[in-house]
Amino acid sequence: MSEEKKMKILHIYRSEPTEDVKKLVEIVSRDREATEFKLYMGDPNYDQLVKMIFDADKCITWW
Repeated sequence: MSEEKKMKILHIYRSEPTEDVKKLVEIVSRDREATEFKLYMGDPNYDQLVKMIFDADKCITWW
């Protein structure tokens, strides 16, 4: 029996997420493999971000 592959979703935050954004992220991440990248934290590693984007099936940017 083969295991179903879960969609990989990447959430990219430009600023710290509000409670509303956190709830939306929870909803769209349900039954998916979700990762996050926080642009607002320190000095972002853009090389890592590019790799994460290409590894993900879907990317959502949050303002």
